[in-house]
Amino acid sequence: MDYPASVSVDAPDRVANWRPLVHWILLLPHQVIQMVFVTAAWLLSILTWIIIFITGKLPAGIANFQVMYVRHYHRVLSYLHIIHEQYPKFEFSSAADDPGGSPVAVNIAAQLENRNRLTSLFRVIYGLPQIVFVIVYSYLVVAVVTIAYVIILFTGRWPTRMRSFVIGFYRAHTRYLSFIHALNDKYPPLSAAA
Repeated sequence: MDYPASVSVDAPDRVANWRPLVHWILLLPHQVIQMVFVTAAWLLSILTWIIIFITGKLPAGIANFQVMYVRHYHRVLSYLHIIHEQYPKFEFSSAADDPGGSPVAVNIAAQLENRNRLTSLFRVIYGLPQIVFVIVYSYLVVAVVTIAYVIILFTGRWPTRMRSFVIGFYRAHTRYLSFIHALNDKYPPLSAAA
């Protein structure tokens, strides 16, 4: 699938058994940062939809912030899900290509010029199937991660298919965020395939 937003995850086979018990506590500072990012990202999205409708262009500064937000979001989420054990760094890169240094690489090529003005104002309505897809998928991911936490407690391993299902969510969710936050006009597939 050739989509301008992608995620790759370097997930180890084994994780420490104790992680499901306290792993989430370690993320409290990042959760606070993420709440600020989410609020700013949605406010900027509304502004972006209007700017694209008027000018047909996406301002680079807004695009850079949105890329940074999506990248940070998935690094924190993957750590919360114990997909890997590397604590997310307090580094916030807005480059289209992931700068590395994390097991989760998020690459987003923002479309700055030649934007579809009409769909910018109706992005949420146009993206409704995506919204439903991601919401349903996210509930399934919560169930899978909860089961995986119990399995990890006893075995220290993520079941391969369950982990792949969760990583597929990161791909689908990144495409959705890229579209809904107006980083590009290409409609995302209703799929978690790479």
